[in-house]
Amino acid sequence: MKKILIVNGSKRRKGNSYALEARIAEQLQGKAEVTCFNIGEKDVRACLACDACKRQHTPNCIQKDDFTALIPEIDSCDAMLILAPVHWDQFPAQLKAFLDRTYSFMDFTQPDFSMAGRKDKKLGGYFFAGFGPVDVYTQMVETNLKSFATAGFRDYKAHVAGDANVPGSIMEKADDLKAADEMVEWLLA
Repeated sequence: MKKILIVNGSKRRKGNSYALEARIAEQLQGKAEVTCFNIGEKDVRACLACDACKRQHTPNCIQKDDFTALIPEIDSCDAMLILAPVHWDQFPAQLKAFLDRTYSFMDFTQPDFSMAGRKDKKLGGYFFAGFGPVDVYTQMVETNLKSFATAGFRDYKAHVAGDANVPGSIMEKADDLKAADEMVEWLLA
C-alpha cells in the first residue's frame, strides 16, 4: 500500500484546504496509508541555515519541532500532496518555512545534491486563489514544487483553483474537484 503525506499549508480551519483534505483523505481510505500534517496546527520553525544537517549525511535537523519529527515520514513516503492558499502571489509563510526546512535533505557531495533515501517520489501541489491570474499562480507553484526535488520529489503536478476565496467553496466547483481527483489518481499510480 502506498504511503501518501498530505501537507496542509493553511491556517483557516474551515477553509478550502481543510475541506479538500477531508475529501481526499476519505477517498484514499483503503487505497493508501495517509498521514495528514496541518502546518497551521504544528510548530514548524524557520530554517536556521546553521548547516548542522550537512554534517550528519542523513536527513535530519538540530531543531526540535514538528518538522524535524516529520523528516522520516517525508523521506519514506511514496508521494506528498500539498494543499494551500496563495498568499500575496506566493506560498503562505508557514508553507515556505516547511519548504526551506527541506534543506536538511541537501547534500552538496552528491551529484544531485540530495541525501533523500528515495528519489522517485511524486509531489502534487493543489492551491487556492481568491483573486488574480491563475496561470501566473500555477507557474509560481510549479517553480516552488521543483525545490522539493532535494527531498526526493522528482515528478510533480500543480493545480490552482481560481475564485476560491470563500471558505468551503471548492466543494461546489466541479472542474476543480475533478482536477483534485485526477491528481489523487496520479499520486496513487
